[in-house]
Amino acid sequence: MDYKAIFLDVDGTLLTDDLTIALGSVKILSSLARRGLLICVVTARPPAASLFIYDQLGIPQNPIICFNGALILQENRILHEETIATPQLLQILEEVKGYVVRPSLYRHHDWLTEEVDRWVHQEMEITQTTPTQTEFNHILSADFRPNKILCMGESSEIDALEHHLKQMDLPDLNFHKSKPTYLEIMNRRASKSKGIERVISAWQVKREEIIAIGDNFNDLDMLRYAGTSVAMDNAPDEVKNSATFVTDSNNQEGILKALEKLIPL
Repeated sequence: MDYKAIFLDVDGTLLTDDLTIALGSVKILSSLARRGLLICVVTARPPAASLFIYDQLGIPQNPIICFNGALILQENRILHEETIATPQLLQILEEVKGYVVRPSLYRHHDWLTEEVDRWVHQEMEITQTTPTQTEFNHILSADFRPNKILCMGESSEIDALEHHLKQMDLPDLNFHKSKPTYLEIMNRRASKSKGIERVISAWQVKREEIIAIGDNFNDLDMLRYAGTSVAMDNAPDEVKNSATFVTDSNNQEGILKALEKLIPL
């Protein structure tokens, strides 16, 4: 297969557990980009927590798909976005009050939280970004429409919240766990696969010509969409079962090994 594009999840996939890109991954992705393949990150992260990857790989001109597909940027220009309308935002924030979780709101480069607790501190360390602390009531009156709501908490609370929200009549929203303690909420029109679809349509690339690599439940739709999909060895079984094949873990040069297998160097 003559592949033309590679779409990569970030946490647990492109990044090792110490939040760096393995040297082999940097070398092979940079080499493939120089050969003309489109390399694109598809992540739940905000732009500020992702663009360092593009600098490291030498692809600052490439599009980046953030917030699980709710925001697509290229060189800081918005190519497409989906937002959560104020009525749905109000409803989610009200339902969240019944659970021990910390909600955050994201729009473009802004990260808003009402309290900087241990969950927010953890996310600050992971993403190397800093939120703005504010009362959500202040922004709701201004019709603030986030690209994403992130709820962080113990896995039992996140599971219970996810189950509760999925039982409600919320047809305009999507819910995905990016890891056991994180529940991501976006407009239903936003997904990793839809973000990829928009990018490859603009770049005139076919589904059969792309590789998607991921490790968690919010990667399932893009793995099922791509012509060839790769799950990391650290992925849950459901994710592994949805991929074309399974590579090594994010800590054991899984991306390098997968791409060496798929693309003649």
